[in-house]
This record gives sequence, structure tokens and C-alpha cells, in this order.
Amino acid sequence: MTPRGHAIAFRIWQYCQPLGWDCTMPEVSAALEVPMGTVRAVIKLKNWGGRLRVTKTHFRGAGGNEYALSADAVLDGSSNRRVVADLTGVSL
Repeated sequence: MTPRGHAIAFRIWQYCQPLGWDCTMPEVSAALEVPMGTVRAVIKLKNWGGRLRVTKTHFRGAGGNEYALSADAVLDGSSNRRVVADLTGVSL
């Protein structure tokens, strides 16, 4: 890691430590005025990913995407299930 990366890592630690790491990457990025990609890269290099609170958008790479999750939420318990079943020929 470069000296700049170490400096950003210290700033991330300095911001998150008093909060008990109860913050998200976007919150850290905004508070430190550092691009999200930089914060993400430093957190990955320092293996701090498990310390931060995770937002639902960060689950995309872990087996789902926001569109599919939204569609499931809309269809779950609604009359749209019948419409989808009629269109696809599959009973939900």
C-alpha cells in the first residue's frame, strides 16, 4: 500500500473507531470526502470489510441483484403472482 493509502486507512480508522465501526462505506466516503472506490479499495486491502455495517446494495455480488430482489418483494404476497403465473405458465 502506498503512503497515501496508509494515510487514508488511518483516516478511515480514525472516523470509524469512535463509532464502533457502526457506519457504512458511503457514510465513510462522504464524511472523509474521499471517493467511494478509494474507500472500498483501502478497506479491502486492510481486511476491514467485516467491520462496517453493510447496505443492501453491497449484496449484489453475493447472490442476487437489486432488480430481482425488488421483483421478489413486489410479487411476494400480492395479486401480481397470478399475472406472472398467467404470463409464464408457471404457478408461483
